Amino acid sequence: MMKQIEEIREKIQDAELVLVGLGEEVQYSWGALVQDARFQEIEREMGDDERYVWIVPFLQKMVLSRGLEERWNQAYLALRALLTDKNYFVVSLCIDDYLYGAGLDEKRLVTPCGGFRRMQCDQNCAGELTEIPTETYEAVLRYYRGELALSDLEEPVCKKCGKKLRFNQLGVKRYAQEGYLDQWNLYTKWLQGTVNKRLCVLEIGAGMGYPGIIRFPFEKTVYYNKKAFLYRVHPRLYQLGEEIADRGSGIAENPIDFLGSLGKGIC
Repeated sequence: MMKQIEEIREKIQDAELVLVGLGEEVQYSWGALVQDARFQEIEREMGDDERYVWIVPFLQKMVLSRGLEERWNQAYLALRALLTDKNYFVVSLCIDDYLYGAGLDEKRLVTPCGGFRRMQCDQNCAGELTEIPTETYEAVLRYYRGELALSDLEEPVCKKCGKKLRFNQLGVKRYAQEGYLDQWNLYTKWLQGTVNKRLCVLEIGAGMGYPGIIRFPFEKTVYYNKKAFLYRVHPRLYQLGEEIADRGSGIAENPIDFLGSLGKGIC
C-alpha cells in the first residue's frame, strides 16, 4: 500500500489542479454519542414521544463540538497537508462540518447536503437561513447535564411563519439550497477551468447514496479530460468503469484510515 500512497502524493504534486470528493463513508459515525451513558438515558426518557425528536440533532452538534476523534483528526490533517499550495476544490457529502475545521480555504469547499452551522424553516418560507438560537442550544446542554427537565425544553420555531426550525440539512421537509448554492456556483466555474489541465481527482468514500453529486460527475470529468486521473477509495464500491480504467485506480480500503495514511510523514 505504501507504493500506492507515494504514487498518489506524486500525482497530486504534479497536478495543476486537484479535485477532492468526500463521500458518505467519511461521515462521522456518531459512535461517541450512541455509546454515551447520558445519551442512552435521554433516549429512554424520550421513548417514542415524537415531540422531543428535535433534541437529537442538538446533541449531535454538541458531540461534534467536543473535537475530532483521532482517526478523523489524522484524516483531515492529511487532507490539509496534501492540498497545501495546490489549486483545489473539495466537494463533501458529510454533514458533520469537520471539513470546515480542517484549516482549508472555505471558498474552495462546498457541502451540498448541509450541516450543523445554520438552521432553516422546515417549510423554507423565506428562502433563507438563520443562526442557531443560542438559548435553545444552551438549554439542551443544560438538560444533558441534568440541570433542566425534558419538559422545560422548547422547540425553536421560525420567527416569520411559526413553523419548526431545523438544521439546514438534506432531509428536512423543504431543504433550503440557499445554504450551499453560492459555493456550488464557484465550484462549477472552477471545474470549467480544469479542461485540458493536469487534474488529479481524489474520491474518498463516495458510494451510491448520492452518486449524482460526486461519483458520476467525477467519472464524467475524467472521461472528458484526457489529462485527468481518478483515485477512487471505498471499502466495497471502488470499481471503475471501462471508459476510464486506464486513467484511474480503484482502492479497496477504509476511507478514513487510507486518508490518514496519505498524510503520514507530511503532516
